[in-house]
Amino acid sequence: MTKYREITNEVSGESEFLFNATLLKIGENTLSNSNEKEYKIVTLKFDLPNGEEVERTAMCYESNYEHGIEVGIAYLCNLSFDEEGNPQIRMSHLSNADRASANDFAGLFQAKEQFIEEDLVL
Repeated sequence: MTKYREITNEVSGESEFLFNATLLKIGENTLSNSNEKEYKIVTLKFDLPNGEEVERTAMCYESNYEHGIEVGIAYLCNLSFDEEGNPQIRMSHLSNADRASANDFAGLFQAKEQFIEEDLVL
């Protein structure tokens, strides 16, 4: 099941979502956006919020794919929405598949008392 984490875009103030998706295919053509940044179209596999597994395309900018990306690996993706409300997915070169979660460290900060009495310390 794909987990989505909501973040706020610091520039626009809009909500965006981070999630992991498995890279299935890397497009052969290099394209340019209106800012002349080069990117490739990639195909990703992930679960929608309703649990349905889908394959969808996304953009992977040159600044990411130049680090090396491999089919079959889960990469961190960013989901935002344009002015018309259409989803825009961008894939990073960062693999976030084994990232620690808050549950991994539950209880770490729950100790309310000091374990050793101060007057016993030399």
